[in-house]
Amino acid sequence: MHELLLFASVSSHQHHELLQQLTGLTAMQPRHSLERRLIFKATRKPGLANTRGGASQGADIVRLNKMLNGQMFYTQVVGPVSEADFDGKSSSSESQDASMSGTDEVAGSSYDYDSQPWKLEFRDIPEAGIRSTITARLAASAALPKGDVVPSMNAWGYSFVTEYVVEGDVFIHNDIVIFLHRVLQYSVHPGQEPHEPRRQLPSFRELSPLERTGSYILQAAITVQDGGNQELMRTASQHLFGLREQLKSAVRLEHADRLSLDTRAK
Repeated sequence: MHELLLFASVSSHQHHELLQQLTGLTAMQPRHSLERRLIFKATRKPGLANTRGGASQGADIVRLNKMLNGQMFYTQVVGPVSEADFDGKSSSSESQDASMSGTDEVAGSSYDYDSQPWKLEFRDIPEAGIRSTITARLAASAALPKGDVVPSMNAWGYSFVTEYVVEGDVFIHNDIVIFLHRVLQYSVHPGQEPHEPRRQLPSFRELSPLERTGSYILQAAITVQDGGNQELMRTASQHLFGLREQLKSAVRLEHADRLSLDTRAK
């Protein structure tokens, strides 16, 4: 399938007003979203990954094979969480350091890593030379087992790099998914970046915006199942352009720089 996208930068002081505008435009209340996003890097040459699973996992396994046996890419594993999961409490500076390193459990946390659902998301580098006013890229996703995904990813030739949290609000406008969000990062001391996903989460207050100005990203996306159908792609593009026109007084939706979304591992 293909994703067609437009993006806009939203300053922190615009955030509340834009939420109200999107609520009116879509006739729905925003659906708050929190996600853990784990980044993995391909470490094995293309064609060597071998996924296995039962018959009930057939469709997902086929998609995984296509994703993991192509060129060498960074890919992300995404898991939904809630603010209640970020209630870790530290009784001492030592336990706080341990929680930030992701190696030990945090006293008082209700987060259950072993029950965390995940999905693998593959996003190709955006297409070049066509639809220059919109971002178009090949996209795929597949469900993964709950809990620790590192052994499976390692077996497929992928190693853990880092993780972050995405917080935002989702709106649906006809066939367009609108996501107003920001990236949050964990507080870590130099040399204490964990080498595997955190099994417990810190207090939500300990997360800090990656963008220090506090700005947000507005993403408008349409998924087209058959990217080879030019009529469907053209219609989806027109719908995005229509949304851009509706929001032009508030934000400027534009295509992204192609190389800024390059997911290839080098």
